[in-house]
Amino acid sequence: MFRKRSKSDVQTEYTCSIRFLDDTESIQLTFKKDTLGQWLFDRVCEKLNLVEKDYFGLRYVDSENQRHWLDPLKTVYKQLKGLSKMVLCFRVKFYPEDPMKLHEEITRYYLFLQLRRDLHHGRLLCPHDESIQLAAYIIQSEVGDYDPQDHGPGYVSEFKMLPKQTPKHEEKIMEAHRALIGQVPSDCEASFLRKAASMDTYGVDPHQVKDQKGDQLYLGVTHLGIMTFRGNRRTQLFKWAQIRRIAYEGKMFIVHHTNSEKHQAVGFKCATAPGAKYLWRCAVEQQLFFTLSSSATVPKIRSGGSIFSRGSKFRFSGRCQNEAYEASENIGRTEPPFARTSSLPNFGKRSHPNDNKNNTMRDSLASESFKDDRRKFNVYLASGKNKEEAAVDVPHIMVNNDSTVVKDGPQVSAPLAQAEPFEEKVQQVTVSSVSRAAPPQEPKENGQIVKDRAGVLETSIDETLPYEPNRTFEDSDEEENDASKPDLDDQIKKLEEEMVQPSMQKDLNLPSPAAAATAPSKTSGGKSSSGVCGKAVLLSLVLVLLLSMLMFYLVFFSPIKHPLLSNLRQHLQFLEPVRDFVGQKASLVGSYFKK
Repeated sequence: MFRKRSKSDVQTEYTCSIRFLDDTESIQLTFKKDTLGQWLFDRVCEKLNLVEKDYFGLRYVDSENQRHWLDPLKTVYKQLKGLSKMVLCFRVKFYPEDPMKLHEEITRYYLFLQLRRDLHHGRLLCPHDESIQLAAYIIQSEVGDYDPQDHGPGYVSEFKMLPKQTPKHEEKIMEAHRALIGQVPSDCEASFLRKAASMDTYGVDPHQVKDQKGDQLYLGVTHLGIMTFRGNRRTQLFKWAQIRRIAYEGKMFIVHHTNSEKHQAVGFKCATAPGAKYLWRCAVEQQLFFTLSSSATVPKIRSGGSIFSRGSKFRFSGRCQNEAYEASENIGRTEPPFARTSSLPNFGKRSHPNDNKNNTMRDSLASESFKDDRRKFNVYLASGKNKEEAAVDVPHIMVNNDSTVVKDGPQVSAPLAQAEPFEEKVQQVTVSSVSRAAPPQEPKENGQIVKDRAGVLETSIDETLPYEPNRTFEDSDEEENDASKPDLDDQIKKLEEEMVQPSMQKDLNLPSPAAAATAPSKTSGGKSSSGVCGKAVLLSLVLVLLLSMLMFYLVFFSPIKHPLLSNLRQHLQFLEPVRDFVGQKASLVGSYFKK
């Protein structure tokens, strides 16, 4: 426990998998124990040739199926420790208030991909006519102008863009697609962004909560503030200017706001305490990003404290929206070339044999300056770490074509999850693997089917669906967590056993691995839980002892004359011998110190 960390521990490397918005093949990056999250995020942005990166982040799911954003100020190892599958997803973290203020087309394209996912999974809820128009923009961007020879009847059904897509929807999408002749993909994406930004659910990451009556609803945090949704309409909107404080206590998420010059507190109950903490962190970070004029004036924020815990504190890092807009205006490089991906590569090949749509984003040609000028990797170290221990800017660093940093030293590779065509567990559509000769199969609907509700008719396509987004964890793996796969701690122990030779074990009187395996051991979870319980019991006993001593002094030695103390003295007369004994010992101790 108190041993000095060896240099080999610092040089040990771990491998994580990064997934992207276009669902193409993921990449693997390596990191060390003292590598910060900012370093990993910078490597991903360099791979994507992305400069306006203030709006994006890396998200992962812990062992308890709770989402988290990778903290750039903490080490990657500390955040991903204990996960059997180290998978992070590149996602939009802050939806800009005006998407057209993004300077580069590649940044707007990534935002378009994120909003397309939101529309597909039911997070971007909009009226029927608006959803048809958004889907038509997607079709025009994917396949180009309508051509009767290439686009036969039912070609729209191969694209699943709406959470509950029906043949009637597809007919209307086809009609809207025919009216978009002549629009290039960039124009379609710009129109898509403008229309999506005007929706109430733009940028909403839904959190399922309960109100004071116990009714379930969805809570979202956007650039406008904190809003709630019930059915197919927005019921509440707490604007950032009205919110005075955001806190959480246990499972409760609390919003302190002013309404008509009156201070009110509204609470929402989350399913779990970690879910309430995650919602609090998201709300605080969104508030600071959209309301701060400068990141230099970031206040210290703490919440969730109790008698047995210090609570949680949040540190905002990065730039706010105003600073991001100013940085976008000062970008001096030329627009980098990139290739748009196709959600149906086979469809693109069949319709446009000479088209370049099935090139992946990460295989696209980057700018010449980006290719030739490979900047050295600068590892961001955590505070208090020795810079000599990190392999930074040393000659033996090599960068391969997959942006995997390779360095000397032992390597530990965590099991990597297989690539998924889509994020959701229950939705798998691999259209690219279907050949022409294969018999036609009934298309599956990607996205959760909206359940029927009382008072909401779903027979007509002109009615707006209730807001029930697909809440399956889009970033989780399709396979269930395999208990037989070792986590990082087990890999470290195995690596240490391999590094320590039998001869060294004999000289140092270390037990052999077989003996250590047969010895009784407790699980890490049991140690942590027993440690927490032991601390709580010890603290309780100390408090009880201090209160008892204070009460004993007030009753028998205090000159205070109060009816309550007089009654206690009468009832505790049997303790007078104890009082005399304590007084005698106290006088002896006092006389000893006087001498």
